[in-house]
Amino acid sequence: MRAHYDSEFDRLLDRARELLGAANDAVLGEANTAVNQALTLCPNSVDGWLVKCQVASATGDDIAALAAAEMALHRAPERAECLYWCGAVLGDLGRHREALRAIEAAFRAVTDDDEWMLEDLYYEKATILETLGLHDAAVATCEAGLRRCPGSALLRAALVPAERARVRSSLKVLRGGQG
Repeated sequence: MRAHYDSEFDRLLDRARELLGAANDAVLGEANTAVNQALTLCPNSVDGWLVKCQVASATGDDIAALAAAEMALHRAPERAECLYWCGAVLGDLGRHREALRAIEAAFRAVTDDDEWMLEDLYYEKATILETLGLHDAAVATCEAGLRRCPGSALLRAALVPAERARVRSSLKVLRGGQG
C-alpha cells in the first residue's frame, strides 16, 4: 500500500527520511538527492533543512551538516530541534564551547511537543561536558537525564565512563596531581 502525500515535497522528504533510517551507507546518496529535490521545491522548510543536516552528518560531511543546521536555525531560531542539531554538529567539529551553548539553548527552548528529544539532549550535553573534562557536570547531567528519562539505556551507558573519569580526577587531586 502506497502512502498518500499532500505534495511532492512531502513525498521526497519522507523518502529521504526512510533512506536515512535504513542505516545503510549505500543509500545515503539517494537520500541526499531526495532531500535536495525537496529543498528545491520548498527552500524555506525547516524540516527539510533538518533532514539535510542529518543526511550530511551521516555521510561525514560535518561542514555541510552545520550549514544545513544553520539554515534551519535561521528559519526557526527558537525551535529546540534546530538548536540541538547545531550543537551536535558543532560538537562533531570540535567546537565544544559553542556546542554546549547551543545544547543549553535547546534545553531552554524545549516544549511539551519536544519531550521525545530529551534523552538525546541530555546525552549530547553529557558527552560535550565529558570532552571538556567537566566530569562532575557530565555525571550530574546523566543523572538529571535519568530522572527525566528513567528507562534510558543510552544515558545509563554514558554515566559509566563519566563516573570513572570523575573518580580518576578526584584520585589525581588526592595524590597531589599525580595520575
